[in-house]
Amino acid sequence: MNFIKSYCRIVPGHVWLNGEAYFKSTRNPFVMNDFFSAIYEHARTDYRKFYKMDALSKLGFLASELLLAGSDREQPKPDMGIVFFNRSSSLAADMNYQKTIQHKEDFYPSPADFVYTLPNIVAGEIAIRNKIYGETVFYTKPNFSGDTVSRIINDAMSASGIKFALTGWIEVDVHNNMVDCLMMLCTPKQGKTLKNSPSLPAGFEGVYAGENIILDAFNILDLYKY
Repeated sequence: MNFIKSYCRIVPGHVWLNGEAYFKSTRNPFVMNDFFSAIYEHARTDYRKFYKMDALSKLGFLASELLLAGSDREQPKPDMGIVFFNRSSSLAADMNYQKTIQHKEDFYPSPADFVYTLPNIVAGEIAIRNKIYGETVFYTKPNFSGDTVSRIINDAMSASGIKFALTGWIEVDVHNNMVDCLMMLCTPKQGKTLKNSPSLPAGFEGVYAGENIILDAFNILDLYKY
């Protein structure tokens, strides 16, 4: 049986970590990039590549920073994987890149935008930052589904043999100025083997103060509705 060990929820203006309010933006109206920068500064993160990322990568990166805080980022993690989902793929980056190539008289293809025109780039950014060497995959689905998320994660953890999965829904809607993220750190029931895992963040057992949450559709939906 697999469990949700810790989780992060990010929506416009608000960040929750393990059910507790972590950050609230006082800026009105909501500005997506300003919100991301404010979370970055609040978390005291130091990663220069952050400001070059597209919106989707920034959202996923910030959630992963909170969930993996205290871990040894230089320690290779062969038993940790990444499984992400969203609705619009890398549409925000695609639109930015399209603007640089759509007019013959103003044709300036931007490598900085082009590099983010795949949704799995956010998984790659996180994997590089934390030396996560296990399975990495990004699914695009029409809508959030707790059943689909739980089934795919459980299958990935049983089939690939990973002991930890950083997973969840990461959606950016630039048209509606909307961010929607539920990221979870999942693991099988903890035992002596897992305690010796190189992927185990420092103080891992103290990350979530409550009982372990079973990784199933109902629990994922409850966390998503938070």
